[in-house]
Amino acid sequence: MTRVEAFTFLVSHQPMPDDASLTRSLMNSYDEIRKYFEKYPESTVIELFLRSFGDGDGWGIYQLIEGIFYKCPRSDVVAALRRVLEDACIPESVRYWSTQIAAAFADGGLRTGLNISLNSSNMDTREAAALAIEMLDTE
Repeated sequence: MTRVEAFTFLVSHQPMPDDASLTRSLMNSYDEIRKYFEKYPESTVIELFLRSFGDGDGWGIYQLIEGIFYKCPRSDVVAALRRVLEDACIPESVRYWSTQIAAAFADGGLRTGLNISLNSSNMDTREAAALAIEMLDTE
């Protein structure tokens, strides 16, 4: 796995297919890229990963993506989360996972995007937004 291959994969999977359409090969590649950027973290992949979340849990791999973000500057993670959450056109799967991650990177600058998530038609996204906003309010 090279950096260029990893970027090419992420750019071409914005977002990943729904869980029902995933293949073992595709998820092995995605997980390999996750591991690569955990070993060699860089802020330029934060938004690519945030926008890569498909519908479902990515066979358990989506939960592991957050580990990459902890190795990046917090300000870069918050900035990427803000851009994604304030994008009214993102797929619901991207909104759900990004909202989940926002709770771990509580920052007042995310409030506008979290309010968009709070008005989602998806109950899970609304609940994740309420939790993330609660984290903001306890800061």
